Amino acid sequence: MDTTIDLKKKIKDYLENADERILKIIHAIIETETKKEELPQTQKDLLDQRLQFHKKNPSDGRSWESIKKSLESQHGL
Repeated sequence: MDTTIDLKKKIKDYLENADERILKIIHAIIETETKKEELPQTQKDLLDQRLQFHKKNPSDGRSWESIKKSLESQHGL
């Protein structure tokens, strides 16, 4: 198995000869990996409210099968 150093060397060597398409793909991967997107506080608060409601009312909900059938009938899926 390659060590981190081996992998870095292989990637560096590969990038030296990579075409623009590959470089753009790798750049997009790096940008996605380094981008730290957080939910806005309003969305976090809403999720917290829903979680609290679920904890207080665990049986107040529908099964996946029920939801799936409803979506299938509403949207002809």
